[in-house]
Amino acid sequence: MEKMKFHRVVVKELTKAGKEFVKLARGKTASDGGFNDVTRNLRSSIAYAVVYRGKIMDSNYTNNGTATGKAQARQLINEMKRQYSQGYALLCVAGMDYATKVESKGKDVISGSSLIVEEMLRKAIDKLKNDYK
Repeated sequence: MEKMKFHRVVVKELTKAGKEFVKLARGKTASDGGFNDVTRNLRSSIAYAVVYRGKIMDSNYTNNGTATGKAQARQLINEMKRQYSQGYALLCVAGMDYATKVESKGKDVISGSSLIVEEMLRKAIDKLKNDYK
């Protein structure tokens, strides 16, 4: 019973962090240090998935972006999830292949959001360690 409760709490915390990642990353505009999204593909490719033992437990792909961006995010997450056949993972992506090029030009695609979510996860892990001693 305790194992199932722990599992639910971990998935819940990872989901919460994933939702925050998507909200922050998709919401950042060029005037905030983000990027101009001329084709809407890059912003549409920002997504997350919570993975447990290689299976997606929860995910968020945009509903109002482009099909191309959403498909790229889904494809990248499906490729990445295979690496996590053991334990839990939170996969946060910008699926378009040029996302790193945009970041290298000083624009924040997902790096800033990732740092914020990383800190959220540290706090959640510390809390879980205390709760499940």
